[in-house]
Amino acid sequence: MWHNETVPQQLLRAERKCEMKKKILTIGVVVLALMLAVQIFVPGLTGTFAVQAETTEEAPTAVPAATEIPAEELAETPDGSTVLVTAGETQITVDDAEYYAYLLYYYGYTEDYPDYDAAIDYLVQQAVINKHVRDAGYDQFTEEEQTAFQNEAAVEFEAMLSDYVESYLTEDTAENRATLHEQAIEYYNSLGYTQEYIADELMLSEARERLEADLANNYSPTDEEIDDVFQLYGAQYQAQYEGNVAMYEYYTQYYGYESWYVPEGYRSVIHILLDVDDELLNAFLDAQSAWEELSSDETADADALRAAKLALDEARAAVIASRQSDIDAIYTALEQGESFQNLIAAYGTDPGMADEATLAAGYHVHPESMLYDSAFTEGAFQEKMQEVGDVSDPVVSQFGIHILYYLADVPGGLIMTDEIRSEIEEYLISNQLNSAYAEAYSTWLENIEITYDEEAINALKASAVE
Repeated sequence: MWHNETVPQQLLRAERKCEMKKKILTIGVVVLALMLAVQIFVPGLTGTFAVQAETTEEAPTAVPAATEIPAEELAETPDGSTVLVTAGETQITVDDAEYYAYLLYYYGYTEDYPDYDAAIDYLVQQAVINKHVRDAGYDQFTEEEQTAFQNEAAVEFEAMLSDYVESYLTEDTAENRATLHEQAIEYYNSLGYTQEYIADELMLSEARERLEADLANNYSPTDEEIDDVFQLYGAQYQAQYEGNVAMYEYYTQYYGYESWYVPEGYRSVIHILLDVDDELLNAFLDAQSAWEELSSDETADADALRAAKLALDEARAAVIASRQSDIDAIYTALEQGESFQNLIAAYGTDPGMADEATLAAGYHVHPESMLYDSAFTEGAFQEKMQEVGDVSDPVVSQFGIHILYYLADVPGGLIMTDEIRSEIEEYLISNQLNSAYAEAYSTWLENIEITYDEEAINALKASAVE
């Protein structure tokens, strides 16, 4: 019934299938799956800085010697049910390799598509781990636990059916909903997704968590370990950003990268932005452009420079005068004890100041900041802005009139926040788990027989080249 699907419907179907498989893939990618190293990124620096798990042996990246079928002349491309590898009781087929090659690429675990070697390695590793899970009894659950898994699976499966119905419902009637509900069941069953399947995956996930808990052996990073990582990578952040405010703002503000280091000299400001008549503001901006152009011209006539500066000052004064009554009211209210935040709410038009988080943290401004209009930056560091709590004189920018408030000094240097600490803890725990997996994996391999059909594997890989 699916051959009449439109392209968008096919894509939606593929997305649903991927989302279901992502949970399964995530279960297996505990670093062991492809031996991925946990990484901490320092944007802008050369390369990626990652601490590899310390092991006495090289981490296994492929299965060990096993009974192999010699490769002869390449056969035609095998069909989807052809078994490529038998690992214990698990048979890995062409369909499996095709699908996981796509999935690993889709979620960024491989660079090339299709990477059948990576897909097969991944599937073999999962087979090895799953056998150990069964052998060690991690998948044994009480009747009460099994009932809980079935209930959770029922909720998840019904949610999938509901999503399907909502996606394809055109006319909202009880009959249409019932028809689509049945179609959804048929659709997901055709992909192998049933309530029982979801329950099995939930139990597998719990069994893996039990295994990982044993492998982690109650490991908890010490303060010293956390600080060592912080200092190691913090030094790299500092080397990148110290004395380079432009690069710091480019990566952290423009691209949103995290930094453990903040250059010295930042302060936090909030402001009242007053809108200005467009004609007046454009006249000011034109005068400003003319002044800047002449100022950069070493051959400019001195009288022309004076005239341009006078025109700029007059244009700025005209902008200020247009809102003078509100400006006076703001300063009077401040003298009478009104809070600057309340005055922002009453007069300000900057959407950023309407956001509670931004209002609380303020805008972080440095004398060398490149993010803000130069008038705003200069206003933040006016002579009147000497101490926290000071208020600036009005300044005019391309956005209107600003009255700034010195909210706080921003701590500079290496700063360990709660978020950074949690990130480092997760990093160290992942490394510990990776090391434990790598050490245990070689032992688990001794208890499973793995057979490869090299002829079928080579035929599959050759078909990808054609």
